[in-house]
Amino acid sequence: MTEAIHPIGVQATVSAPPDDAGRRLTLGVSGLYLALYLHYGFFAFIPLWLKKMGAEPGEIGVLMAIPLILRLLTVAPFSAWAGKRGRVRDAIFVSALLSAALIALLLGQPGHAGRIAVVLAFSIMWDQLPVLTDAYAVMAVRSHGLDFGRMRVWGSIAVVVSNIAGGWAFGLFGIEALPLLCALLLLLPAAVARLLPPDRGLTTVEEGPRGSWRDVIADRKLMRAMAAASLIIGSHGVLSSFGAIQWAAHGISTSSIGVLQALAVSAEILAFWFGAKLLGRRDPSLLLCIAAAAAVLRWIIMASNPGFAVLLGAQLLQGITATGAILGIMLVIAARVPLQTSAAAQGLNAVLFGVVLAVSTAGSGLLWSYGISFAYLAMAVLAALGVVLAWPSRTPEITVPTGAQA
Repeated sequence: MTEAIHPIGVQATVSAPPDDAGRRLTLGVSGLYLALYLHYGFFAFIPLWLKKMGAEPGEIGVLMAIPLILRLLTVAPFSAWAGKRGRVRDAIFVSALLSAALIALLLGQPGHAGRIAVVLAFSIMWDQLPVLTDAYAVMAVRSHGLDFGRMRVWGSIAVVVSNIAGGWAFGLFGIEALPLLCALLLLLPAAVARLLPPDRGLTTVEEGPRGSWRDVIADRKLMRAMAAASLIIGSHGVLSSFGAIQWAAHGISTSSIGVLQALAVSAEILAFWFGAKLLGRRDPSLLLCIAAAAAVLRWIIMASNPGFAVLLGAQLLQGITATGAILGIMLVIAARVPLQTSAAAQGLNAVLFGVVLAVSTAGSGLLWSYGISFAYLAMAVLAALGVVLAWPSRTPEITVPTGAQA
């Protein structure tokens, strides 16, 4: 792939309003994100369920790490396979259905070996869902000029609802109901996926070159953007691991910590809703640069161990740092990748995200041992590297071959 901006890319997201088909597709993809993320809050209670089933702390740690490890091994090839065959929508349906069936097996309360076997099989299927959903959404952006952020925001809304509903549901039915409730919720994205048009309905091209992850790697600007987005997300590792500990040590109550976390999610929702509109026809790499610069500022603020009033402003930056990285890289992919290669690009992007975030999260403990300031300033360095990698380059616009266009 050359350093080209495809003629149908992010520019389409800010052009004329979608037609009836585009509005229906927007509603469908938004519904898919809502349905997919409704079970995420319930998953936060898995360690409690495992403890209730008699799992030892060591086993719980292993089982919680399995999805993180398998994601690095299975997501990229599976998503590339689905995209290459024009079966992304079908892969979402099958993955969600099998995920529901596999987690339902835990209702039998298997022993140690059984739990590991179920979690292994479940993780292979479940890890594909957010990546394939993003791939389908990006294809919708390319084919109908839709606003990715206003579809993806429903996933964030679903997580908020799910976190509230999870605590209520387990208080009512008991933690033993976790496998059943998660299985039922995983049927929702499977049902919604069947209502969406198949991949071939998102393009007027019947046959075209089928891309792979090798084509993605060949696009140097795209790879720089992916690396930048991964560094920006990875720079949140210290905050994710030690933010609440830092705030509690500063005398901030648990209820106030909840307010800070809710504020960050609210900022994400607003950024998803307005981000693409504010970006307009500009190079989406600019959004990555802004996100990286905001992250540098945020971690410098956090390094000073600020009080509650300053933390309110720092948490609002979540809408720029996290959402800017996610939305920015999705728009870069939409601008540079042919429809058939979208799934491969999403898979590779997910792997990079996972690797950098895993390393930064695992290393956050060591960094924290050197002090709060040192830990956050190290994260600021990661984010600063993101600015360098994402800096928009002035390259001529090259039209891709007809067969690769949407």
